[in-house]
Amino acid sequence: MQIFADGFTKVSLSGGVLRLTLVQTVNNNQTTEVGQLLIPAVQAEAFLNGMAGALRQLAEQAKQAQAGEGKPSEQGAEPSQG
Repeated sequence: MQIFADGFTKVSLSGGVLRLTLVQTVNNNQTTEVGQLLIPAVQAEAFLNGMAGALRQLAEQAKQAQAGEGKPSEQGAEPSQG
């Protein structure tokens, strides 16, 4: 399943589950809810650290591509464990 989101509006913790309400910005900078991301609370820190690590890798790859060192095609990153 794919959900396009460019932000979130609510974060809550209930029953050991972290819930982020995902939104999309539409006309006139209004937002509309597009779904929820549910993460077990005990895994939230590792999940977010993995996401941050993957984003750092993608940023580095983009920097290298702009410098002419990498391919300008679609690039990916593996989430870090930790």
